[in-house]
Parts: sequence; C-alpha cells; structure tokens
Amino acid sequence: MSSDSKLLLGLILGAAAGAVAGLMVAPASGKETREKIADKASDLKSDLENKLNDLSEKINHLDSDTIKEFKSKFYDVKGSVKEKYAHVASKVKDLEKELVDKMDALKNEAKEMSKKAESI
Repeated sequence: MSSDSKLLLGLILGAAAGAVAGLMVAPASGKETREKIADKASDLKSDLENKLNDLSEKINHLDSDTIKEFKSKFYDVKGSVKEKYAHVASKVKDLEKELVDKMDALKNEAKEMSKKAESI
C-alpha cells in the first residue's frame, strides 16, 4: 500500500473514530446515540463518495501517459478506500452492538442492586 493511500486511510479511520468517540461521550440515550452514529457514518460515506467522484470527473478530462498512470493508481486507491470504509463501518456496528449489550447488562445489574437494597 502506498504512503498516499495509507494517509487517506488514516484520515478516514481517524475521522470515523473521532465521530464515534464524540457521540459516545455525549449525554444522549442509547437510541439517540445509535441514530447519530448511523447519520455520521452515512454523511461520511456520502462526503467521501462525492469527493472521489468529483476528483474522478476531473481526472477523466485530462490526457497524457502520466495522467493515465495516475488514473490507474487513483482507481486502485478508490477501490481500497471503499473496502476500508466497509470494514470500518462493520467495526462501528460491532462496537455499537457491544455498547448496547453492555448498557443492557448495566441496567439489569442496577435493577438487581435496587431490588436487593429494597429488601434490606
């Protein structure tokens, strides 16, 4: 993987991680947080697709051997980024499920503790 594609991947992963972290620490309900995560992931995907398509359109209008070589590399990176996005999106969904499960477990534990406290 070239250093340019690593940088692009790093930027995408960093943006996704930052968005998820920001949403997780926000004082919102689980449902609201899941909706925000889904919205941010969708926005990130749309923004990335728009930028890649705009750049692709500009590249298609240029002609030269160097540009043809660049096009080839660009499409390789574009495909790689889409694959990485799918991977990141999958990880975000896994994290979301794990957080929901942990929240449910904590709620159940709190209910049990409350029942024990009432019986004392």
